[in-house]
Amino acid sequence: VDMGSRLSKKSSSRHQVAPDAQPKKSYSESEAPKSSIRSSLEKKTHTPANTSNSSSKSKKNQEAGEASGVSRRKIQDLFDKYADGKDTMGPEAVMNFCDDLEVDPEDIAVLILSWHFKAETMCYFKQQEFISGCESLKCDNLAKLKACLKQFPEELKDAQKFKEIYEFAFLWSRESTDKKVLDIETALEMLELLLDEETYPFIGPFCTFLKEQKSYKGVNKDQWVSLLEFCKTIDQDFGNYDENGSWPVMLDEFVVWTREQNPDKYCAPQVDSFLQNENNFY
Repeated sequence: VDMGSRLSKKSSSRHQVAPDAQPKKSYSESEAPKSSIRSSLEKKTHTPANTSNSSSKSKKNQEAGEASGVSRRKIQDLFDKYADGKDTMGPEAVMNFCDDLEVDPEDIAVLILSWHFKAETMCYFKQQEFISGCESLKCDNLAKLKACLKQFPEELKDAQKFKEIYEFAFLWSRESTDKKVLDIETALEMLELLLDEETYPFIGPFCTFLKEQKSYKGVNKDQWVSLLEFCKTIDQDFGNYDENGSWPVMLDEFVVWTREQNPDKYCAPQVDSFLQNENNFY
């Protein structure tokens, strides 16, 4: 999966999420329109009307973090190191963060980290996402985060966590938060990242189907979620596939396409049992 190129591509197309984004090779986050950026430094220097209440809340948050074994102050400092005074880490900052974590941005560990952070959009970490995520992972420095990254693949072995991560990937990898579908290219990249052919034999043929078909320009959430269930429950010969079931039309068309490609390998559609019994009278 060319996630590095996706970081570049999405940095130029997600102006609704982060107006400071430009193509990876030509942008400088410091050149972003200032009207779209709320500096975390400004937040620190701003004095609210009720200073004592604000200080009290800040102190309580810090004490809560320290009680859990992590320092909120250290997490904030770590975020500020990459965000450079902004309240969001953009694509270039995320790339630098990955470099320091010694992890390839294309590694599935980055997706899992984003899931833990509850990140809204690929290539971006908001300040609150980053801080809350690090607190939940009990990591307040790079060394602890590196150790967590090494354990992330184990989480994929938990069926419920994997389902959550798979469904999260759809929302996370959209071009923008108001999009209802994933474009075909991104859907293919994410499927190849998440589903291996050994565990999910249908995924290879399905990806080929997506590349060859002309009816769909994207994959919606229902199709995305149903695909995982389809791969987990349908026999490889389609023997238990019900063409009158509630699968999305895209998956029905995939079955028809696959049978047409390999007519001798796959079972023909099952004849309705009522019709079979009716034929017995003749």
